[in-house]
Amino acid sequence: MNKKISLGLALALIIMAVTATFAATMAISKQIYNGIINNISQRSQTYASVDEISKLVSNYYYGTVSDGNVLNSALTEGYVDGLGDPNSRYLTAAEYAAYTARLESGVTGIGVETVYDLQTDRFVIAYVHDGSPAQESGLVAGDVITAINGEAVTMKNYTAMQAALFGNRLSTVKVEYERAGVTREVEPMLGFAAPSVRGELIGNTALIKISGFYKNTADELKSLIERLRDNDASSIIFDVRNVSDGTIDYAAQTIDVLVPTVEGNLAVARDKNGNVYKNKVYTAENNSVPMQFLVLINSNTAGPAELFACDLRDISHAQLVGTQSAGVGTMQELFALEDGGAVLLTVALVEPKGGADAVWDGVGLTPGVVVQLTSGTDRTLELLAQTQDQQLTSALNMLQS
Repeated sequence: MNKKISLGLALALIIMAVTATFAATMAISKQIYNGIINNISQRSQTYASVDEISKLVSNYYYGTVSDGNVLNSALTEGYVDGLGDPNSRYLTAAEYAAYTARLESGVTGIGVETVYDLQTDRFVIAYVHDGSPAQESGLVAGDVITAINGEAVTMKNYTAMQAALFGNRLSTVKVEYERAGVTREVEPMLGFAAPSVRGELIGNTALIKISGFYKNTADELKSLIERLRDNDASSIIFDVRNVSDGTIDYAAQTIDVLVPTVEGNLAVARDKNGNVYKNKVYTAENNSVPMQFLVLINSNTAGPAELFACDLRDISHAQLVGTQSAGVGTMQELFALEDGGAVLLTVALVEPKGGADAVWDGVGLTPGVVVQLTSGTDRTLELLAQTQDQQLTSALNMLQS
């Protein structure tokens, strides 16, 4: 411990010497010196506390410490949790690999979207992607999954069980499901990369659902819109309800597919001092889509999805329909750690096209047309029939009027 402190003091003296040579006044040197000493003092106190706990555990803990890596991970996770920021978190090596793979390739698995319906106490397949192993094995929307890999799905374990349906590992998963009172079992392969955007035509209106903002989202959206326009789509409703996944970088790329070149920027990331963070200035460079837009949002629309909705409102005059969004207007960045894990850390505030006055962090976006859904249906939107989805119905009526 003392060795680290002495090295820190040596570094401080070196910096002081360099600063004294080049600084205009000794006041600057003193300011830098004090800042370094304070930082070392804080770090030393933290190291001392951890070392003290380690000695107590070693001398007095009744149990057995079987895995030091687990302790290190817990220590790191606790440190990040102590920031009190729900958007910053520690990722284990496995979580880090899964997170980066998701950003690069989108969601992989057997090719289904699932919802646990609390009202009926059933784990339901809400959507099956075309060409997926799930579709090839015969699964369809509405099937009720009763067991995965031989273990029954319940309200208590469905989150963990659901994870078995996703991943890029080339192996199979046993899915037992019920349809029309008959129980069957299939074994689809994992590894299917599901598109992050999908769409359908309702009359001449395209309904496009975006599940997250990943590396491939902008290209997928551009191709989908071209296909829908070839089929006479004249307006678009974007559905980003319950969407928070992805990054600000990829959200800006997706926005750039849609909006015209504008004076100023699509967004700017600013650090805690108000400076631009690592040159994160996003501009509109591609051709726009000359169509009328509406965007569906709700209380679970967060982060990248909020930037998407905000910029379409402020640049393309899109009406926002639904309920107040989550209010996560910050940017997170991944920092790899020596243990193979990573820290996802909030590093900047996102300032959209509208400038500082349009920042939604901690406030959320207020829709121009507020439409409430029946209580409890926000999380099961995929199970709603079109006539039951009052927010979608309102958006369609606005375009038709």
